[in-house]
Amino acid sequence: MELKNKVAFVTGGGRGIGRETCLLLAKQGAKVAVFSRSLTETTEVAAYIREELGGEAIALAGDVRSEDDVNKAVQKTVEKLGSIDILINNAGVMLLKPFDETTVEEWDFVQEINTRGVFLCAKAVVPQMKEKRNGVIINVSSIWGTKGGPDRSAYITSKFAAIGFTKALGEELKPFNVRVNAVCPGPVDTKMMEDIAPDAKKDNWLHPIDMANVIVDLCLPKMKAVSATVIEAFGNGRPVNL
Repeated sequence: MELKNKVAFVTGGGRGIGRETCLLLAKQGAKVAVFSRSLTETTEVAAYIREELGGEAIALAGDVRSEDDVNKAVQKTVEKLGSIDILINNAGVMLLKPFDETTVEEWDFVQEINTRGVFLCAKAVVPQMKEKRNGVIINVSSIWGTKGGPDRSAYITSKFAAIGFTKALGEELKPFNVRVNAVCPGPVDTKMMEDIAPDAKKDNWLHPIDMANVIVDLCLPKMKAVSATVIEAFGNGRPVNL
């Protein structure tokens, strides 16, 4: 219970990595605001935390691309649970498509969720963290945020941006004792990946709980010296590069 009474705001919290992160945060004693576009999914996760884990949680629905949605969700979190100590920017989308077939609308959609959403959520919570001179922000990037590859230029661009944002904000907030880190998973067995690559072999894929363990570990007091850092994680028995 190393996060007892800390308040965590998790985007994309209704399923996959986000869901497992919410549950693990609750097991560590955190109060959890579960945020995603699907109120059905966030309601299920919040109910599980309350009824099965005996924790505190609220369900929120909105779009990370919308400043109004994000600000209202953050405000409700503060009203119901208290000021936010931990932000997990997990919401994201992937587009697997050749560059010259990618439309402007598709490009903007990926950037708005994967980059603008990260910015808006951080912008909404950072003033609270600076005032308390304490906080943790974890941005979920991707191993594709560290290298190039075909047919995913929009996605790779957005994930490189998340890493750049992490390093810049991490340095800016060090004087306020606010830690900002990014995690870069390899393939993870989630619905998003199933939709994109239904026929892929998953022998070496991570499971959502694997990434949740990395994310929550970075939130613990023992990691207080780590900020503006990128953590890569892989499956197939390869160790997490901490």
